[in-house]
Amino acid sequence: MAFGQLTAQFYPIGEDPSLRGMSSYNGKEVILFEASPTVRFSFANTMVDPGRNENYRKAYYLATRPQFRMYTDDSSPVKTPSYRVFMGTQQMFRMPDWERSEREARFLSFSLESGHYSNGQSGCAFSKQFQDETDECDNVYTTINPDTNLSDLLNRETGNFSTNLTELILDYRTYRLTEEEVPKKMHAFQLGYVLYHNRFLFLADFGGFSDNDIEIYGRHRWLFAYELMDFWRWKQRKDFRFSFKQTVEIIATPHEYVNPFRFESMAAVYPIPQTPAFGFMISYIYGHDNYNYRFIDSGHQVSVGVTWSQFPPFPLTGAIGKIRR
Repeated sequence: MAFGQLTAQFYPIGEDPSLRGMSSYNGKEVILFEASPTVRFSFANTMVDPGRNENYRKAYYLATRPQFRMYTDDSSPVKTPSYRVFMGTQQMFRMPDWERSEREARFLSFSLESGHYSNGQSGCAFSKQFQDETDECDNVYTTINPDTNLSDLLNRETGNFSTNLTELILDYRTYRLTEEEVPKKMHAFQLGYVLYHNRFLFLADFGGFSDNDIEIYGRHRWLFAYELMDFWRWKQRKDFRFSFKQTVEIIATPHEYVNPFRFESMAAVYPIPQTPAFGFMISYIYGHDNYNYRFIDSGHQVSVGVTWSQFPPFPLTGAIGKIRR
C-alpha cells in the first residue's frame, strides 16, 4: 500500500535531523534541548529514481549540518552553536544478488564531504579575557599541560572553535525485500575517517585551525557504526518501522585530558503510516561530547526526542514515485 508521493531527496549515509531533550555532562552547563536541522540541497540525485541503471545511484549536494543547544543560562541561552557546511557526494552500487530463499539486495556506498566546521565565536578558547589569536591568548596555551582540566578552563560563552575538515564514510548494507522489492529488514555497517585540515576544500586559505588548538583537537578521527532496521506488528495492527544504531567515534592523539572515545546507542520508531519518515528516538551516550569545543567534556548522557529519516524504505526497482510500507 502506498503512503503519499515521494518528493524529498534521500541519502543513505549521514545523520538524521533531530530535536531532542538532553541530560548534561557536568554541572557547568544545563542543557534544555538540542536541535540538529540537517539539510542537503542536491545538484543531482538519483537515489530514489536511478533511471535505466538501477544498480547505480548517486547524489551531489551542498550540506548544512548545524547543531544548536539551548541552555538554562539567562544571559545567553544559545551559546557557541555549531555550524557545519559541506560540499558532498554519495555513490551507491547494488552488488550481485546471492541465491537465497528470500529476496535480498546488497549495496556498497560511500559518502565524501568536505567543508567548514566552526562556532562563529572570536574569544580565546580557554580565557574569557582575551580574543583568539592574540599574544595574550597564546600565552594561556603555554600554561596547559597533560594534567590540565580543560573542562574547568574552557570559555563556554565566546571561545572560538574553527577548522576545515573532510569526511569519508564507507557503507555496506543488506536488505531483505518484499515481492515489490521494498526493504523490510536492513543491516548496515559503516567505517569512516575524518581529517581536520587548514585549507577550505584543500584550496582556499581560510577557516582552518590554529596550531595551539590542533594539539588539543587531534587531526584524525575514526568512525564505526552498525544499524538494524526492521518492521514489527503489534496486536494485529499494521506494521511499523523501528531501527537501532550503534556508533563509535575515536579521536586519534588528542590532549591527555580528552576521552578519545564516544559511544552512542540510539533506537527510533516510525509509527505514523502517513509520514513514514517521522519518528521518535531515544539514545544513550558515553564518552566525549560532539558539540564543537565541548568534545573536551566527557561522561554519560541520555536524550529523547523526534527525528526525520533521510532514507526511509522505498521500492528499489521500477518506476519510483511513492513510498511503500
